[in-house]
Amino acid sequence: MFYRTPNKHSFTFVSSKKDKVFLDTSPEDIKHVKELAKNIDDADKRLFLKVLGGAGVGLFAASLFPKKADALIAGGSPTSNVVGLRNTSNVRINPATEATLQSLLTGQGVTKLSISLSASGNVRTPAAGKRIRVYATRFSLTADATSVSFRFTAGGTDYEKYVTPKTGGLYGSNNHPNYIEGGVDQVLYCVIAGTTTVQINVDYLEV
Repeated sequence: MFYRTPNKHSFTFVSSKKDKVFLDTSPEDIKHVKELAKNIDDADKRLFLKVLGGAGVGLFAASLFPKKADALIAGGSPTSNVVGLRNTSNVRINPATEATLQSLLTGQGVTKLSISLSASGNVRTPAAGKRIRVYATRFSLTADATSVSFRFTAGGTDYEKYVTPKTGGLYGSNNHPNYIEGGVDQVLYCVIAGTTTVQINVDYLEV
């Protein structure tokens, strides 16, 4: 590196090693450069001590944690080397894998049904001993209606209802990744109030 000096020469060269080389300089310049080099050495020492101190703190903090990061279990004590989750009852649960979640989000394994009703009636009747699990429902109308709703069985309670839906509109809900599920052998039923034809599309599974 070079230092600007007040003598007749433009620069003084100092090597990066401990031995300094002075080119064509006066004794005063040499003394000045030595003082600068000494200050640099002191700064390096202080920096070294700071780094050493930081490393010590890091090692101490690391000693407070388990040796294996995979020993941590969310909601419980690190008693095994398996990463897991626990529910509110402190019971281990298996989260959905990427494959199973993707199958729900993309519709793989989910049955799609399209049906038109001009009056209240069954949308889908499950196979014997099965339940209908509804993931999404969409519908449109050929004319304005007073209301359109969905329930399980004709005498059941509406779990989804649309008041005064208009012709040309597209209505519905997407319950992914959750769902609405009926009881065993319960049909999926649509209640139509008004004179119209309802085009219904349902994503569901029978389980």
